[in-house]
This record gives sequence, structure tokens and C-alpha cells, in this order.
Amino acid sequence: MKRYPAMVVVALTVVAAAAAGGSPDAGIESTIRFLTAPVLAGRGSGSPGLRATADSLASWLESAGWQPGYGEAWFQDYDLRGEGWAGQDLTGLPGRNVAGILPGRGSLVGRWLVIGAHYDHLGRVAPAAADAPPPEPDGYYPGANDNASGVSVVLETVRQLAAADPLQDARSIMVVFFGDEETGLQGSTAFVATPPLDLDVVDVMVNLDTVGKLHDGSLYVSGVGTSARLREIAAAAAGSLHLELAEGGWSGSDHMSFNTHEVPVLFLFGGPYRDYNRPTDTWDNLVAADLQTVLGYTGRLIGILRADPGEFSWIMVGDGPLRSDDGAGEGNRDTWFGSLPDFAEGVAGYKLAGVFDDSPAAEAGLQKGDVLVRLGGAEVTDLASFTKALRAHDPGNLVEVELRRAGSLLRFTVVLGNRSDRR
Repeated sequence: MKRYPAMVVVALTVVAAAAAGGSPDAGIESTIRFLTAPVLAGRGSGSPGLRATADSLASWLESAGWQPGYGEAWFQDYDLRGEGWAGQDLTGLPGRNVAGILPGRGSLVGRWLVIGAHYDHLGRVAPAAADAPPPEPDGYYPGANDNASGVSVVLETVRQLAAADPLQDARSIMVVFFGDEETGLQGSTAFVATPPLDLDVVDVMVNLDTVGKLHDGSLYVSGVGTSARLREIAAAAAGSLHLELAEGGWSGSDHMSFNTHEVPVLFLFGGPYRDYNRPTDTWDNLVAADLQTVLGYTGRLIGILRADPGEFSWIMVGDGPLRSDDGAGEGNRDTWFGSLPDFAEGVAGYKLAGVFDDSPAAEAGLQKGDVLVRLGGAEVTDLASFTKALRAHDPGNLVEVELRRAGSLLRFTVVLGNRSDRR
């Protein structure tokens, strides 16, 4: 495994703290500003900036009073594979998960919850040497919502849990900050392949991803069908917050790695947003009140799950994700359609929560609320099948799409674009 000099990583961490304008101990906003600072250059897979972020996360867990998750170590290292967002070869570069433990008490001490969030993002817009200077604002993807928001909420939850009055009976908790989610769930895949605890003792895995803005004021919580009482518990923690609940646990983030190993999951997600995977996904575009809302919900949810004396048996819900051997990960990843997915449950097809201005979808006349059922002759039943069908085509190709709109079946011809053309 290739390594970066320790002095480079330490220097990056120090400089990032200064660039962020304060200590991450100051709260959620400060943590997000730290993670999105130019010196960390978007926390791309295999980068020194991502390694510096891992070191910081371990330091914050230790200062919060948590114990290392891997014996005496905070880290799980693994080898990366594949390509980065900018097309660079990741093979042999270092990947790293960061984990900490808060022991339980009483009759539930041997049962566990896992709370997770991925701390990587897309990195630089164009490849650069490891010792390149910090990029300009339009030269990297800050990833404030995706997923500095989830990391910051989990970190604040960690601090609150450590400071709370101990319960007589409480599950043990492992918090994991996963690396390399953006390049194929590599961190969570490594975790479940060689876990630091038996997955049979993990009752529920709770994953937070992209929670800095609530779409239409709602929090999406999927996976409530992966164990019998999760829907009831998720709803009980809501208070006045409106939830969009989904049975399955196959939506694309690190909880999927646990669901495929028969661990019940809950996925907290703020919904689609227009700065997704753009350099404009900056800390000042997030909604402070939404972050506090998600923090409150997360704390209540973990509190209920931690003290619940019952069992959480895993239930298979629907079809699993497309396997790597059926072509889901192949094809042209540069091909651009320009839509935002609606993650509401119970829709047969790919429902649009919106379309980007001047995108191929917008130019063709597609609208929010449309439900795609075919693309280029391929049936579309959900986001995964839409992605597979889209990647079968190249930028510039003309494809016919079939969709449902207001009860009518309509057909449109779309000239597919290139992701590099997005504005």
C-alpha cells in the first residue's frame, strides 16, 4: 500500500483547522467548515487531505471520551481499487475507516448499535499531485452536504452520548466514519469483510448521509422494514418532524453493506438538492435549522434504540442492489441526464424530484413529477435500473424515454450530455 509522508498529513490537518476559522469542537458549522476547507481539497479517495481528515476524526473521538474501535487503534486500513471521480487510478492507494466505541451497560452491554457516516467526497475537479497547493473554490468539490453534514451530526451525537447520564441497561455503540463511499462503498465493504466485532451482535446500523438540507421539510428514513419494529421506533423519535419512510434498505450509501450482511439498517437522508456533486456544495448553502433538526432526531432515535430491550431480527425487503456482474457498475459514467431523483417509496419507475436548468432532461421538456419507465429501450423500475440504462449510452447519443405524467404515457427524445458540461 502506498503511503503519504506523516509530516504532510499533520501539516494539512493544522492548516485546515486554521483555514476553517476555529476548532471543530465549537459545533456543527465549525466542523463542516473544517471538512470543506480548500486545503483538504474535497477529501478525495486516496488523497492526503482525506488521510488528514481521518486523523482529525480520531482525535475528536478521543477528546469526546470514546475508546478506539480496533483494540488500541482508531483505524482500519485497506487497499483502494478502481478510479477516482477525476479519472485517476486509485489502485494501491490507502483507504481508511475511523471507528470508536462507547461501551454499554447492564443486560444489553453485549448488544451493539453502529452509527456511521462517510467522510470522503469527490476531491479535486482535475487530478493533481499529492503535494499540490490548495485548489481555488471552483477547483474542488467541497461536499458540505455530501457528506460533511452527516459527519458533523454524528460527531455532535457522539459528544452528547458520551456526556449523557448512564442508563442502567444500554447497548454498546460503535461509531464508524467510512472512507471511500463515493468510489463504490469501499470503506463499508472493508468494514463488513473484516469487522472489529461479530456482525451477529449488531442489532441496527444507522447511517447518515446528506442531511444538511431537508427536501420539502422532510427527512427520508429508509430501511424501516428491515426489522419488525423499526418503523414504529423511527416514527416515535420524530416529534413534529415529517418523515418519509421507506421499507427497503437498498438506497445507495454505506448501510447497504450491512443490509447485505443481514444487519437491520436505518438510513437518514435529507433528500435531493441542486448542488449535488458540484463545487457549489459549500457550507454556506446548508440550512442550520435543518442540521439541528436532524441532530435532535438522531439523538432521540439512538436513545430509543440503545435502551430498547427487545430483539431486532433482520427481514429481507424487496430486491437487493444490482450485482457487480450484471453491469450496474459498467458503462460510461460521464453520460449526463440532468435529473434529481425523488426517493419517495411506492413508485414503479424513476420519479423526478426536479431537473437541472439547461440540462439534457430540461432541454427535452422533462419536468418535476415525471416518472420514467423506459430509457433507450431498457425498462426503468427504480434509480438503480435508470443508472444502468443511462450508462449504456455515451454523451451525444439520442435516446427515447417513456414516462408517466398526469396519468398519460408520453415519449421524449433526449440528447444526452457530458457531466463536464454541467454549469
